[in-house]
Amino acid sequence: MFSMHLSEANKHLSMRANTAHAYFVSVLEKVRYVLLKVEGGSGVAFNMASKKGATNAIRDNSPSEDFLNSSDVVLPAPSSPIDLEYTVESDESEAECIFAFTALVKDLIKLRKEVSNLWDEYRSGKLDLSAAAVGANLAIELARSMEEEMAPLLPKYFGAVCQSLGLDPFQKERFSDDMNFACYDIGTTFLYNAASLLEAIRTAAPHSARHMPCYTGKFGWYDAQRAHLKTMDNRQRWAQDKAAALEVVPDITLLFELEGIPVLDEFARGIKYIFETEEIPVWLCFAVQNYLDTLRFFGPNVTDALAEFHRFNEITAELLDRANLADYHQNDAKKDFKDMRKMVTVKINGVDIFTASRMALNRGSRNESASRSSSFLLHNPLFCGLWIHYARVMFHQTGVRYAAKPGAVLHAVQLYTAVRHQQQEHLMPVPEWPDLDRLLAMQGLQAFFIGTEPPASLQAHFKNYCMSRGVSPANWLATAIRRKGKEGKVLLQRSRAGIRELKFGAPVSLCCAARMEKRAIEEPTRRAWNAEVMQKEEQAKKDGAAATEFQPGAAADRKIKAKAKAAPAHPTLTAPQLVHYFAHVIQTEIPDLMFDYFAMHTMARGLLEKVRAQADDIGLPLMMYVTTDVADIAGLVFALAAKEMASKSGQSQGVLGKVAMVIREYVIAELDVDKCPT
Repeated sequence: MFSMHLSEANKHLSMRANTAHAYFVSVLEKVRYVLLKVEGGSGVAFNMASKKGATNAIRDNSPSEDFLNSSDVVLPAPSSPIDLEYTVESDESEAECIFAFTALVKDLIKLRKEVSNLWDEYRSGKLDLSAAAVGANLAIELARSMEEEMAPLLPKYFGAVCQSLGLDPFQKERFSDDMNFACYDIGTTFLYNAASLLEAIRTAAPHSARHMPCYTGKFGWYDAQRAHLKTMDNRQRWAQDKAAALEVVPDITLLFELEGIPVLDEFARGIKYIFETEEIPVWLCFAVQNYLDTLRFFGPNVTDALAEFHRFNEITAELLDRANLADYHQNDAKKDFKDMRKMVTVKINGVDIFTASRMALNRGSRNESASRSSSFLLHNPLFCGLWIHYARVMFHQTGVRYAAKPGAVLHAVQLYTAVRHQQQEHLMPVPEWPDLDRLLAMQGLQAFFIGTEPPASLQAHFKNYCMSRGVSPANWLATAIRRKGKEGKVLLQRSRAGIRELKFGAPVSLCCAARMEKRAIEEPTRRAWNAEVMQKEEQAKKDGAAATEFQPGAAADRKIKAKAKAAPAHPTLTAPQLVHYFAHVIQTEIPDLMFDYFAMHTMARGLLEKVRAQADDIGLPLMMYVTTDVADIAGLVFALAAKEMASKSGQSQGVLGKVAMVIREYVIAELDVDKCPT
């Protein structure tokens, strides 16, 4: 029976339990051994003690005569207390660290694969350059969040893998070799090659990024025409990797100094980290390897990304040059416009800003490489894509601010909507205005109307117009009719209760742009992004928690977190899935970012000016002060149509019909195509 119970109990034992029990027994044996030593014993095991001595002690227990005649024992003086310091042993053993590092390397390999997939989608035309670049940059951020002081394990792990494959990483073919090139592929996979390059740069570089010398070409130059070839051996691949890294780092240090470049990618952030801490984290090795992977992926086609970069800047500059800022009175908007225009000017007399800066810094140098054109933009599709993304966000923000304040867009939309509704009721042809319809779809009806639906009557349209200007209908009418006051003007009593405002769109794009901004990256309190935070923020923004202003700080975060808590649970995505998802969200937001609010404002203002120019034909009782504020034209039309004011002819019934003819003529002329339904 006992044997049956014993065998049943043994079924529940595990190797781990047996090992722990054996370890516990060994500790007890060591403790017993030490105690025997302290008591003057031999320290031998109990089963080796003399049995005879023990029985003799039992037989004769009486004290001896010498013991009875001896003097009393003098107790020693109490010693001073000893301060003991106890150090808690770390729970994580080296084996556990190796296990964690293995998991990290596996995750980084998956991230590298996803970054490669993004570039492949870009090359096939499925993704924009900016979307692929933002995704690749986020992959580095996620890699940073995964790492927990594991950089010291990288050489050990690399050596262990090489040894398991029968390779010695220090067995060089030539004395001048940097490594055993038979281990090149292993070093690439486990980021050891990138770490070696960074260590060489860190050791040879000065203590400050400002004194980083220009690469002299001592170890050759990166050749995009042949670096991707599969016929190259490991020695040649390593030479290309080394040349590419040594070329790019001095140009990266220029990013910290050039004021005209507001963007930093995570690779540049890591180089800055090296100069500040003299440490090389694993996530930076991941960034370097991604840079090398990207170069090898594009090969000679790396020029395509640079061509797209220059084409984008030229198109954006043309859009800005066509914008008419003469009617805009706010200096802050003009400053934003000038900063935007300055940013997209990346060439000075045909020379890119990096080459021009390098030549200026190395003026008088005998080094021939100082006059060599910089290859930073040519070899950096990721930075070019981030630049395009940030410029698009600036274009969007500047355009929204520009179109929101004067009110021409707001009141043109209100007037066009009222006219279209009235014409449709009378089965009259309505001119199509695609950009206006798209604006309504992006901004929503509440950006132009109080409530969730457009006004249903002419009186409601007039009330909505007044409320959106921050005045009551009675106050606006009194001000329009009375021509008294200082210098012939009557000041309106305004309230912000009903004022409509345009909001920023593309919330995920704006959030990503805020994180890559140079001044945000340099802040020590910059919030870290991990997979959980990224997913919560994306979901909160998608649910409508995006702020109406560009606020990457704590206030916006509080709104996002509050919305995220209230949102239902969503499936957790892995880091590679998040990178893929964010890249495609950026892709879907590009049309919103590139909507031309400048052109929309110009056309809206032109429409109101056209109506004002034909005020006599329409029958508007034009007031003198209206000539200085074109937005009041819409108010006069609404007041007349709602019979709140009398027209010159005394008839207000056909006012909207006459305005519809003006709008039709203007829209068709501006769009240069008759899109009215027949």
